[in-house]
Amino acid sequence: MRSIICIILVAAAQLLAADAFTTPQTTITTTTRSSQLNARPEARSREVHKNILSRRTINEFEPTLPDNWEKALEKSIEAAIYAPNHKRTEPWRFYLLGPKSIEKVCQLNADIVASKKGEEAGQKKLKRWLQMPGWLVVTCVKGDDDFNNPTSLAREDYAACCCAVQNLCLSLHSQGIGTKWTTGPVNFDDRFAEAVGFAPDKEFTVGTLWFGSAVGSSPSPPLKKLAVEGTFTKVE
Repeated sequence: MRSIICIILVAAAQLLAADAFTTPQTTITTTTRSSQLNARPEARSREVHKNILSRRTINEFEPTLPDNWEKALEKSIEAAIYAPNHKRTEPWRFYLLGPKSIEKVCQLNADIVASKKGEEAGQKKLKRWLQMPGWLVVTCVKGDDDFNNPTSLAREDYAACCCAVQNLCLSLHSQGIGTKWTTGPVNFDDRFAEAVGFAPDKEFTVGTLWFGSAVGSSPSPPLKKLAVEGTFTKVE
């Protein structure tokens, strides 16, 4: 009996020793990273604040996307889907457009512009839009409730998608890639949905994001009409 007990104790000691030396690297890495982040909260705060305040809408892009754009976009979409989302409906959808769909959308927009302002204006718009290097369409899944009801899930979902777009733009900005969020009439034409590849009875467009490397330096932040003092009220 004594020998059996000794064997059990030795086996238990070996298992504990093995477990101590086989701790997953991810656990060590996560713990270390967490400790590093907690050790410099002020530096983190400055970094996040600067990224938010320095992000600008970019109107002029370099003709080609940077080498790391696909990895950067995937990272930014990961940031997007962590936006606040009531009831965790996850209503956002993202469509990365290729050459054929870009051409369809640009031509559709040119036709819409030409019908209102003439052929010359349409061709001018077509030329400009075809110069945009990266195209990402963001949509929101439609619900069954009334969007006009301020407490509806449809209203909540749209707000969540807008938060997701902001997260996405901030993430790309932090990686050196500029964006422009567009919401022109073409986005809400049924032919746009067909060109992009989603069903307009199931999803609606939140906006089209152009992305790429900005030409020159980033624009300076605009002067705000209302500062913190003009928008912030303390209520007792």
